[in-house]
Amino acid sequence: MNKKHVLIVLTLVLALALTGCGGGNEVEEVEESYIAVETEKLDRSQLYIENTFSGKVFADKDVDVNPLVMSEVETVNVKVGDYVEKGQLLFSLDGDSIQNQVDQAYAAYSAALASYEMTKEQIATAKDSFERTKELYEEGVVSKAQYDQAELAASDKPLETAERGLEQARLGYSQALDALDNVEVAAPISGTVTAVNIEAGEMPTGQSPAVTIMDLDSVVIEISVPENIVNKIYEGQKVNLKVESADIDTDTEILSVSDSVNSMTNLYPVKISTENNGSVKAGMFAQVIINTDLREDVLSIPGDALLEKEGNSIVYVESGGFVAAKVVETGLDTGERVEILSGLSEGESIVVKGQNYVSDGTKVKVVRGE
Repeated sequence: MNKKHVLIVLTLVLALALTGCGGGNEVEEVEESYIAVETEKLDRSQLYIENTFSGKVFADKDVDVNPLVMSEVETVNVKVGDYVEKGQLLFSLDGDSIQNQVDQAYAAYSAALASYEMTKEQIATAKDSFERTKELYEEGVVSKAQYDQAELAASDKPLETAERGLEQARLGYSQALDALDNVEVAAPISGTVTAVNIEAGEMPTGQSPAVTIMDLDSVVIEISVPENIVNKIYEGQKVNLKVESADIDTDTEILSVSDSVNSMTNLYPVKISTENNGSVKAGMFAQVIINTDLREDVLSIPGDALLEKEGNSIVYVESGGFVAAKVVETGLDTGERVEILSGLSEGESIVVKGQNYVSDGTKVKVVRGE
């Protein structure tokens, strides 16, 4: 081996030696173990139970219009869909036939009046006759039978009967005059005509209203609530109303809460009112959200953050990278959040995700939260 080769070998040996020394000084890194969790800062807020009900839309006012007297329809001035103002003519009846009724009623009234006057005069004459007969009877000139007959003729009963007949005739005549005043039938309210069940030349049947008018400027939504809710709501309470088909999503209030249960459903009727945006129709479906069991300025946590262990309600609190289990007392449960009555303090960091994988004293890393 020449000097050049010897030099190369020594260089390789030295390199290997240095490499071996370097490898012996390396320190193996150990990865630290922890559980990833998400936390939420415990704050005070408002808490309530959100109750959702389905309902149906009704007109605020829904009026059936019928003629006050039976007579042939002469003209019909409206059709379904028309908007009418209060006092506007809807339809008219045959005035000639009603005038005939007025004439007949007047004739009956005149006859009853004449009969009453005649009876009154006859009774007055009979009373005078009875006074003379009474004197003669006391003198023994006339018999008891003649006295009784004269007394009966002087009775006021025939006059009372005639007076009742006169009053009935007067009432009939007055009603006939009223009927004549109602030949033209006007709208009692402003609104939209939703039904017309009469035609010119026909008699109203009475089986269905001649005309129906709905006032849809404001509408009423009717819902039904169970007995565990009815005493938690009240007239004037704010609610949220949604009518999807009419693009309505608004806050309004309860109009009334019934004190009696519907015997068919065993539920209590509740009415909610709102102004119409022009798109709401009677019969549309609505959704009403009513908040009950309101709690103000309370501590609450997500329901999933609460664990049950050995008969206790447990919540894990994070501090300094470790968690501690705390026993708590709970109150209102809304389904999403639970009221904390004791066991926790405002500002603590509550483990809301990952809580099922930790225990008291577990080292954790907060990957999301406050």
